[in-house]
Amino acid sequence: MKDAGTSTTWHRLVVLAALLWSGCSGPHAAALEPSSPLPTVRPRHFPVDELDIRIDGRLEEPVWATLPVHDEYRIIEPDTLAAPEYRTELRFAYTDRGLYVGVMAHQDPETLVSRISQRDQRISRDDISITIDPTGSGLYGYWFTVGLGGTLLDGTVVPERNFTNQWDGPWFGAAAENEEGWSVEMFLPWSMMAMPESGAERTISFYTSRRVAHLNKRYAMPALPRTQPQFMSVLRPLALGDVQPKRQRTFYPFSAATYDAREGDFESKLGSDIYLRPTSNLQISATLNPDFGTVAQDDPVVNLSAFEVFFRERRPFFLEGQEVFVSSPRAAGNYEGGPPVLLINTRRIGAPPSLPNDDRIQSFSEVDRQRLSDLVGAAKVTGQAGNLRYGVLTALERDTEVTGFDAAGQGIDFQVKGKRFGAARVIREVSDGAAYRAFGGMFTAVGKPGDDGYVGALDAHLLTDDGVWKLDGQAMWSQANDKRGTGLIGDLVYTPRQGRIHRLGFEALDENLDLNDFGFLRRNEQVLIDYRYEETRSDLEGLFQRRTSLRTRQGWALDGKYISSGFFLDRNWTFDDLNEARIQLGYRPQRWDDRNSRGNGAFRIDDRGVLELGYNTNNALPLALGVDLGMRHEDLQGLSYDGRLGLTWRPNDRFTADLGLRYADRGEWLVYRSGRDFTTYDAIEWRPEFTVDYFFSARQQLRAAMQWVGVKASEQQFYTIRFDGDLVQRPTPLDSEDFAVSNMVFQLRYRWEIAPLSDLFVVYTRGGSLDQTQDRDFRALLADNFEDPDTDQLVVLLRYRLGS
Repeated sequence: MKDAGTSTTWHRLVVLAALLWSGCSGPHAAALEPSSPLPTVRPRHFPVDELDIRIDGRLEEPVWATLPVHDEYRIIEPDTLAAPEYRTELRFAYTDRGLYVGVMAHQDPETLVSRISQRDQRISRDDISITIDPTGSGLYGYWFTVGLGGTLLDGTVVPERNFTNQWDGPWFGAAAENEEGWSVEMFLPWSMMAMPESGAERTISFYTSRRVAHLNKRYAMPALPRTQPQFMSVLRPLALGDVQPKRQRTFYPFSAATYDAREGDFESKLGSDIYLRPTSNLQISATLNPDFGTVAQDDPVVNLSAFEVFFRERRPFFLEGQEVFVSSPRAAGNYEGGPPVLLINTRRIGAPPSLPNDDRIQSFSEVDRQRLSDLVGAAKVTGQAGNLRYGVLTALERDTEVTGFDAAGQGIDFQVKGKRFGAARVIREVSDGAAYRAFGGMFTAVGKPGDDGYVGALDAHLLTDDGVWKLDGQAMWSQANDKRGTGLIGDLVYTPRQGRIHRLGFEALDENLDLNDFGFLRRNEQVLIDYRYEETRSDLEGLFQRRTSLRTRQGWALDGKYISSGFFLDRNWTFDDLNEARIQLGYRPQRWDDRNSRGNGAFRIDDRGVLELGYNTNNALPLALGVDLGMRHEDLQGLSYDGRLGLTWRPNDRFTADLGLRYADRGEWLVYRSGRDFTTYDAIEWRPEFTVDYFFSARQQLRAAMQWVGVKASEQQFYTIRFDGDLVQRPTPLDSEDFAVSNMVFQLRYRWEIAPLSDLFVVYTRGGSLDQTQDRDFRALLADNFEDPDTDQLVVLLRYRLGS
């Protein structure tokens, strides 16, 4: 380990750098205040049979020319709030079925950036976006985006600015180029939105923005940059007549056929998702005999730590209506303070079963370890009654057959009982002007072999009228494995002026808190304080924008030991040519590791430093390049070096090739072996990946993608944990502890969006993971993955939407 003098030197260098960094920031320009509130928009109402608009993006119907124009846009990226270079004309009309949106975006046609991508994929291109809050009170909303080229993006948003793309709606949108620039048309059915009961007049609210890719700017109305705190609470009002969405009855029958080349099996399945909306503020949904996880693959990982890797939900049924179950910013999908804290992680539903603990069994096949559990079905109810929103979710897995192998290699069959999941959520929200207050509760239960698991929580939320202070807190308790646990998390955001944000996070979790039967919690048994200061400046000569972040994190185990601490400084420069540069300095003081020994004792980790550099060229150009370089100390005394090279080529709006290569050289990498024993390794890691997309149209895509992670590690030193917490050398083992890991996934996928939310998929997937000794080179490891995959299957899936 490094001596105390080295630790003190690192500490002094980082503190000095922080002082210099903050001192060089200088005073911010005068505070930029949002423009005065814009007046209420009152669009024209038309009978359904009198408004015949074809959604092709062209604004050719005569009715568009008769509608009022709204063009009060301002530049919000960068956050100058200046008048934009190009005019944007927004028009509305509505019927009892839905809202029509028409936008004319004036611009030199030669500067347009048109690119097609798969749905919900954000890339650099021109686009038009609108956010609708159907409550008109800042309680929740839906956002819709049309990119130039025709790609659709959508999702949900909850206070104050927690956006997610984990929702798809049955709406229509199209874009078209013209002599004056380009234009967009959208039709947003009322029936797809949860809308509260209303009287003779309904007031909703909206926000709209436009991205100009060749300038790397975004215009918005109202002007609400991310560098100021308010969003949902100050959207622009949109007054409607007595709109009462009709009852929705929607069915998604599907047929899936799977051929498993590894097992030589063919399987077919029929099922359906059912959505009923008997009133405007109540939705009932169910899925029968579902087929999940056959057309999307997670990124391959090599995880040798004691901590679980979090994967996000991809399945449409569980994404629909999920916003009511978001109980804190840490569950919203974009929390920057660390790993998420979730009471409901729907990826637990249908996950591989817990394998039996039987003394006769020496091993299970990798196929059984990764096989997903089938579901009998799932059901969900979400709704609203006045200021009260609620949700109920339940799901039931089928029993799973697995085979274990004894010491002689003989197979023993087991039947693992499927889990039963249940969750209930209620939240009362009050919006008074721009202020927001809410109080909610959540309860989850999981029935499983052995012992059932229960979790309960209460959450509270507050946003002041001026938006300067925002507070979110959640108290939790759990009952699992005959142990009761408790925990508290809180997040305070202080925004004294535009462009300056202070964030303070807090956690106090006892050793028995267990959310992972249904939720996600990276670790318990800790007290943690996390502070971050963020500054964004758009007033510096020669720069498009500069962003600065200073962060400190201090965490203790309940016995008082430091387990997580660090100081980090980030600065990002965006130049006038839209190229970007980034630097990060970090220092992690000496701490204790009480997890990676898997319960066999805590041990000391040396203080460590981090340096990262990055540079990206303008991603609006047909060819974009990104380079990252990093250097950091390992846990004991070695140094690691890593680099990333990324290349994106878009010669036209239909073709995209993304190539990436990561390389890491790890010296003295500390890896757990068994009991109290560890080994350090010199390791090389390669991580190539590519994705090639070709779009026949915005609704038809052919994609080929491959990701591979290869690691080769050579043993160096051998350690064991002494009872005082020091790692001391142990005798050299008789057998070599060198190892190699290879993890690969390849997918060839065709998708045809026949109609909104109606798709045909043809997907071939091949890949898996291998653990071997180190006598194979990287080329051989990759070849082994292809020749002996865990997954080798072809899936044809047809899902079609029927109903209103």
